Order: sequence, then structure tokens, then C-alpha cells
Amino acid sequence: MGMCAEIIAIGPFSKTVAEFLDYRPDLYATTAEGSMISRRLFGISEGSSLSCEFAELLGIKDTWDFNQHKIENEKINFAGLKKFGEFYDHYADDVAALEVLAHSGFELHFRPEG
Repeated sequence: MGMCAEIIAIGPFSKTVAEFLDYRPDLYATTAEGSMISRRLFGISEGSSLSCEFAELLGIKDTWDFNQHKIENEKINFAGLKKFGEFYDHYADDVAALEVLAHSGFELHFRPEG
């Protein structure tokens, strides 16, 4: 099976991010602007090779170096991630969400498993 990987995003709620969160936008109707919320992204389960390829697009060189797990938004290769989402189209929605959340003040954390 190998390593799996996901991103945990934590940041301030706004109506502009509602459609990119885990639940339907109407479930956030009473959520106050600025409330801290979380979102899980990707859930890559295809194994170590794909998880490492994904991590590299996030600016992570060593997936098991916990010092690198807080993703620095300026190191994200968004163009590469878009290609990743085109090739692995079941991740395309997560690529779009990641870009919006990263530009909306969310902290992003890489989480490997396995």
C-alpha cells in the first residue's frame, strides 16, 4: 500500500470559501465570518510514489521531515498542481479548493500516513 497523504486546511470562514469546504454551502449559512474552520483535502491513497509527487508540488522535499509539514503557500507549485488535477481528475476539485483556501488565509498542513 505505501504512504498515503492529505492536507488539513485551517482558516477563517467567509462566504467566498463556502463552496470549497467539506459540506454543502447551505450548512454554513449561520457560520460567522472569520470563524475558524477546517477542511481535509486530497486523501491520496494510491501509494508512496503519488504521495511524494504530490508533496513535491507543495514544496516538500522529504515527506517524513515533520519540519516541512506546515506548507509555505509561496512554495506551492499551483501550475504543477493544476496539471496534477488534470491527469488525476478525481483530485481536480481539491486542487481548485486548495488554491482558493491558500489565497484566503488558510494554514495548510501536509499529513502523511503509512
